[in-house]
Amino acid sequence: MNALADFQDETVFFSAFFERSFFGKKEQHQVAKDIKQLEKDWLAATHRKQIPALLNQHNTTYFGALCSFSKKVARLVSLDSIAYLTNQAKKLNLPLSITLFSSTGKQTSHQAFISSELQENRNHCQFEFAFVSRLPCDDGCGWISSLEIFGAEGELLLQVQGACENQQAENLRLRELFSSLS
Repeated sequence: MNALADFQDETVFFSAFFERSFFGKKEQHQVAKDIKQLEKDWLAATHRKQIPALLNQHNTTYFGALCSFSKKVARLVSLDSIAYLTNQAKKLNLPLSITLFSSTGKQTSHQAFISSELQENRNHCQFEFAFVSRLPCDDGCGWISSLEIFGAEGELLLQVQGACENQQAENLRLRELFSSLS
């Protein structure tokens, strides 16, 4: 797939997934009626683009789903996990991809950044909830760990993932680092 198609697919995905789910009107973050089936369907997903339809099918939001999953899929962690994750990744020379979300779009950086800058953003954005979750990769090559930070209304504000090359599995050292967050 060429870069323009990738960009268009990503734009459609984020528009459907994040903007409709988290920006504009306040969403009711309902828990899915059949949490076990939602988790089973989530684990059967082969691509990140399947997630919006899955959430719609189970009548829940992304935040609602993360709140209801078992620890093998998503778990609540401390907001201090952000600083720990970025500092440890920098020490171990492990690449991170950091995406900031706002009502006007998203901004992604594929390089380490200074923790004090993150602390400023944390205070400005009013981070409230942090989850470590497992998501299907963008390119359908497997699963990736993600630290996701939400605001008080359940809106996604920040997402930190291991930066990986297309069609390559998740770096095991990064997976261990995400798993160590509490």
